[in-house]
Amino acid sequence: MPYKRYDVRNKYNHRGRRVNERMGLKVLFLFLIPVLIVLVVLLGVYLGYNAEMKQRPKLPAPATVDEADTVSDEQLLHIVNEHYPLEADYEPELVSFGGIRVAKVAFESLDDLIKDAASQGITITVKKGYVSYSEQEKLFDETFKKVKKDNDYSEIKAESETMKICPRAGCSENQTGMLLSFATDEKGDFAKTRAGKWLEKYSVNYGFVLRYPEGEEGNTGLTYAPDVYRYVGEEHALNMRRFDMILESYSYHVTIR
Repeated sequence: MPYKRYDVRNKYNHRGRRVNERMGLKVLFLFLIPVLIVLVVLLGVYLGYNAEMKQRPKLPAPATVDEADTVSDEQLLHIVNEHYPLEADYEPELVSFGGIRVAKVAFESLDDLIKDAASQGITITVKKGYVSYSEQEKLFDETFKKVKKDNDYSEIKAESETMKICPRAGCSENQTGMLLSFATDEKGDFAKTRAGKWLEKYSVNYGFVLRYPEGEEGNTGLTYAPDVYRYVGEEHALNMRRFDMILESYSYHVTIR
């Protein structure tokens, strides 16, 4: 039997073999296995988050009219709601249109729309445009109190019903300056007026689309509003009309292609 050197630092069994000769390897495995498990879990979380962020449209810095030909799809088609809110300090490049603040990128198209309608004897005015975060916050609170009082709703029910007609601060596309509410001097339901019918038919030629169509409440999250239009640019507006798509579905299709 070959000579085997014994070391007092080691323990030996009755056959003369070191009991702890593989202890270091065992400790190494016991340490590595939990670490590998944690790394695999973190990698899965990261990949899932990364995939979600790629699908979510991002809002770049606002563009001006001079840069209109370089305005990205993400800006023109950006959806703002409870799931994708805007920061409180976000403010687009704004201009005044008849005393109403609107996104500068939409100014020229809006001006052409109003003038062309007027040339056909149809009066269309803008009654609502950009609304700041603080203004929307105040508007939501006022609407909530009114809904609760008029219907004798509970707090939860009143909040739920309010969100169908008035988004929370940061969750309204009015904060982009590209969501506009139109008005006319005609009486009655806006959708049945000459102005309403003209907008429904020709708005896409100027880059505007009906933002909250009837029957799409489940997708848009807001009730039907025949006088509320969103600027998306002429190309996108015509495509949305061509494919009969609302902004939610069209935006998803464009931004992930």
